[in-house]
Amino acid sequence: MPLRIAREIADFQFGRGVGEKLFSSECVVELSKRTGRPRHVRLNDEILVTIRYPDNMIALSLKGAERLKEILGDRAPRAVLQELGAERVRKGMNPLATDIQYCSKGIRPGEEVLIESSNGKLIAVGKAITSSRVMRELKAGAVIKIRKAKKD
Repeated sequence: MPLRIAREIADFQFGRGVGEKLFSSECVVELSKRTGRPRHVRLNDEILVTIRYPDNMIALSLKGAERLKEILGDRAPRAVLQELGAERVRKGMNPLATDIQYCSKGIRPGEEVLIESSNGKLIAVGKAITSSRVMRELKAGAVIKIRKAKKD
């Protein structure tokens, strides 16, 4: 039952059919001790996602983001950064509007975003501050809040 709920949330957030691909039958759902609702989805003791309270949306870990990228490819909500922006993210800073080389259409504020370097490698995962349209139009300011970044 908890795995079905996690899959349905993934389908809602990322598109029909993604939940079953993202969370295989080997995945284990950890329930919140306080609410009894799904909290984490793990695969081989690694957290793939955290299900946020109170909005019940998925927050991806780096491992979960890699799996989502494999499943959706270029259809994943993503932002590709210029090399200077990628370095900024590796140092723990949020990317600026000027760092965005490309971003997927249809990204809304608060959505999960996969952050890639210009060579296509996943370097971080974060939450959109603005829509993709605004990301492309802005001349300054942070556009994505980084949650997890690879240290490379």
